[in-house]
Amino acid sequence: MVIERAALRWPATACVFVVATWLNMHLQPQLDGRAPLLPYFPALVIVGLLCGIGPAVTLLIASVLAVLYFWIEPIGAILPITRLADVELIALFIGSGALVAAVSARAGRLTRKEKLGRQRLSLAVAAGRMVTWDWSRHDGYATTAGAPKEIFGRDWATMEDMLASLSDDDRASFLDRYRYASEAGGRFSLVALIHRSDEGQDVWAQFDGHVVLDAKGRALHAYGVVVDITVQQEALRASQFAEQRFELALHSGKVMAWEADAQARYTWAVNVPFGIHRDALIGAEVGSIARQPEFAKTVLESIRSGRPLTVSQTAAYRGEELQLLTSMKPVVGDDGTVRRVLGATVDVTELTRAQARLQHESQLKDTFLATLAHELRNPMAPIRYSVDVLRRRTNDGESLKVLDVIARQSAHMARLLDDLLDMSRITRNAIELKRELVDLRAVVKQALDAVEPLYVQKQHRVALSLPPQPIMVDGDSTRLQQVLGNLLSNAAKYSPVPGEVRVDLEVDGSHGKVSVIDRGIGIAPEHQGRVFELFSRVDSSGAAPTGLGIGLAVSRQLVELHGGTISVSSDGPGHGSRFIVCLPLAAQADARARAGLSEAAPVPDAQGTRVLVVDDNKDGADTLAAALNDVGFEAEVAYSGEAALDAYDAGRHDVVLLDVGLPGLSGLDVARHLRRLAGQEVVLIAITGWGQPHDRMATASAGFDAHLVKPVEFSVLNATIRDLTRASHRGASGKP
Repeated sequence: MVIERAALRWPATACVFVVATWLNMHLQPQLDGRAPLLPYFPALVIVGLLCGIGPAVTLLIASVLAVLYFWIEPIGAILPITRLADVELIALFIGSGALVAAVSARAGRLTRKEKLGRQRLSLAVAAGRMVTWDWSRHDGYATTAGAPKEIFGRDWATMEDMLASLSDDDRASFLDRYRYASEAGGRFSLVALIHRSDEGQDVWAQFDGHVVLDAKGRALHAYGVVVDITVQQEALRASQFAEQRFELALHSGKVMAWEADAQARYTWAVNVPFGIHRDALIGAEVGSIARQPEFAKTVLESIRSGRPLTVSQTAAYRGEELQLLTSMKPVVGDDGTVRRVLGATVDVTELTRAQARLQHESQLKDTFLATLAHELRNPMAPIRYSVDVLRRRTNDGESLKVLDVIARQSAHMARLLDDLLDMSRITRNAIELKRELVDLRAVVKQALDAVEPLYVQKQHRVALSLPPQPIMVDGDSTRLQQVLGNLLSNAAKYSPVPGEVRVDLEVDGSHGKVSVIDRGIGIAPEHQGRVFELFSRVDSSGAAPTGLGIGLAVSRQLVELHGGTISVSSDGPGHGSRFIVCLPLAAQADARARAGLSEAAPVPDAQGTRVLVVDDNKDGADTLAAALNDVGFEAEVAYSGEAALDAYDAGRHDVVLLDVGLPGLSGLDVARHLRRLAGQEVVLIAITGWGQPHDRMATASAGFDAHLVKPVEFSVLNATIRDLTRASHRGASGKP
């Protein structure tokens, strides 16, 4: 036992000194004073071991003084020593005592270190969940340190106890390795499962042993350690499973993960494509196997710049063209230089081909929709023109009601066709705006005029609130009318008959705000968030809603293209709805509006205006000409491009209404010929079933002044002819 606390060492030294002196005083009378130093030698050993060198030296000095005082002549006095023999005795005692003290103190220090080492070893054994063992070959018994029962389920008294919980194969493997080590000497190792019978669980254990041989090369004994590595094995297996899942994910996604050094050479790769072996890739320059030297330059550029890059590549391998997408990220060291590059390359060949197929199919769909709209618009045009003619020539009330039905339903069909084409444009983000300075008051009035027949039929009343000053926005008047027309049509359809719809226009900060408020069926709160989605048709009344369910989706797209917002609010079913459209006001709108209020040119009288109607649809051409003649125009017809040129040579018409899709000489060719022949003296208006943006560009480049899509409202056509002829007269008169 070593006294660890320094405060106890000195009292212990004093006690030892007192006991040694007391013992000496009782022994010396019996020994006739022949060995006064004898009790102090064991005292020095005890103090040196337990208390250290300092207390031992102190005890040595005290012992010398005690001997001089009690047993050296003259008794009772420490000095002077009268005999040389006494001097030699004291000197010998001091020398031997110092040696005993030093050796004892050294032994004490070693004992303390050994104890500390055992404590550390025990702590390490416990913390590392390990058991040390020492097995004697002669008696077969094993000594252990640690807690084998706690860790592995049983105590180990012999080698057989240690191996009893192993499987037969693992036991045989251990003995084979031990036998080999016994013959050659040295270390052996084994990882095996130990079955804990007390808990019914398996514990992963690593056996490490060493066999010591005697001088004749025979096994003397063996020692070693058994470590519980269950946590490490489970972590290793989890890591292996994670790596397998990672490789599976890479394989499923056709992704190659790779790493390259600062010279753009592969140093690591997983899931290498093209049937290339991984070893063939390591050390090769990136892109070399797939014959992509430019890719190596891209990687080197990433290394030089230190910036992540994403590049698309077209690679060729064994005659097959592949589309690849690579993302790479340089890894920068502490010194700021790029040490390596991490990358992932995805084979997007199938995706690229699928996208190309989808794009092709989308183009086919758009072509089909445009063709369908064109073919449906052609027969609708003469129907609407005929209605306009009959309205002016009929005074019978019942007949007028029937004509109103035809007009409303044909207008509804036209709107459905427009919505169908707009849906296609929305999905491709292909809606284009013809921006100009627009007064929202005029847009609201024009939208109300367009839905007036529906409101008359439904017996609805419109409460309109407009400000006295212009509210100017930079927008497409036709598209804004379409937005408000959708809102007004929905308000009429979903309001009780008769009902009231309120339309308010006001300035809200830097925006113009249009509110359309009805007292109709309302919208439940959970449905308000999806009314602007494609094909969303919400009817709280339970009746089947009409339409395609795309009008509000088109409206939202158009408003957002104008930089505005559209929103809806409702207190729920039966409480009506409020739709609000906010559009940013145009910059310097007031000045531009005042500049646009110039003196209008006089509107030319239709009387005497000669119009040539050209359409291969005879019914359409004849009914349109009849409608024009009824309002004072002098209209003629031609059913082909060639006939149109002959008719113009004979009549020199003021306005030519041309169908673009004429057989033989197309409407575009006719327009170009007339522009070369008459210049700006003739007004050219395209009336066609084709209304895509590229169709409008084609007519504009051919020299047309306007592009109208069938079926055209006769009032719109009449106003267009008058506006264009007024502009023509203004230019001829020299007015700006």
